[in-house]
Amino acid sequence: MPGDLGIVIALIGVLSGVGVLAGAFFGAYFFGKSRGQRESMLTNRDPELLTRLNRVEQIVEATAIEIERISEGQRFTTKLLSERKEIET
Repeated sequence: MPGDLGIVIALIGVLSGVGVLAGAFFGAYFFGKSRGQRESMLTNRDPELLTRLNRVEQIVEATAIEIERISEGQRFTTKLLSERKEIET
């Protein structure tokens, strides 16, 4: 009989934990969903915010292109240096 009580307590603990986790996930999902809808409504109303966002996107794209150019230059320089080392040895 004492073994049965331990199983019941463990089962209640596991089920409680699952319930708390499920509630937390659902709450976070619905809170995020409502917040996202609220932010999208505010974004549609503010044309200045949209223009600023477009400028930020252009800056990020330009920066990504420049970083790619720099990394291509580094790869080329590394290749030249490694070929030079092979010739010397």
